[in-house]
Amino acid sequence: MFFSKSDESKDKVINEVLSNDSFNNLNLDLINLDLKVETGDKFEVHFYGPEDEKPSVELKDDTLQIKEPKLDHQHGKFWRKGFVEVNIVSQSDNGNLIVTVPEGHHLSAIKVSSVSGDTNFKSLSLDSLAISVVSGDVSLRTVQTDEVKLTTTSGDIGLKEVTVKQGKAQLVSGDFTLKNSLVLDKFKVSTTSGDNLVEDVKAAQYQLSTLSGDNSLFGKNKTAAEGDSTNNAGTIILSTLSGDNTVK
Repeated sequence: MFFSKSDESKDKVINEVLSNDSFNNLNLDLINLDLKVETGDKFEVHFYGPEDEKPSVELKDDTLQIKEPKLDHQHGKFWRKGFVEVNIVSQSDNGNLIVTVPEGHHLSAIKVSSVSGDTNFKSLSLDSLAISVVSGDVSLRTVQTDEVKLTTTSGDIGLKEVTVKQGKAQLVSGDFTLKNSLVLDKFKVSTTSGDNLVEDVKAAQYQLSTLSGDNSLFGKNKTAAEGDSTNNAGTIILSTLSGDNTVK
């Protein structure tokens, strides 16, 4: 079988800074782009990828809005014969979007909607964070926020070294991980098919439930336990229909 590259004009790759505007709120409407939001030395929106995937950037009041265009084709290799068409799209065929926020700048709110792409947040401080992904992984590291809402249909969610007051994660097919973190009020995780792991997280109470799987609280088969409530009143709730819940 012979595969051909898609149209060269459609595959032209660009490397471009799209904006240096300052903002306190960030809204992203993405399709295939992989996203990174992290701290740096200045405000910057940087795009690398196929030219026709270049997102639009608009500043309204104090909100930066970034939107990826909808395409009638996919990048990568394809084979077509008659009514049969086969497309092979690799990770390298998708574009990358990097949003940089100056170190020490506290953001108000970030909202992300993505169809197929990975989402990574690192070293940020903000009031609220909402991420919704259809197919892709979500990663948060060294993030401080009052409220976080994470949803994914097919993909994993991983949090490490985060401090959160209230959190909610919903997964249909994927694993959830929370490590080396602090929950100040409540964090609730609901998974349809996948495992939930909490490790080295400070909380006062833990509640676990599964229909088909095992519950493990600090090495014991339990569904509830009290943690160290001396300096913390947080509660972690893990629920899955098919999978294991583990706290250690």
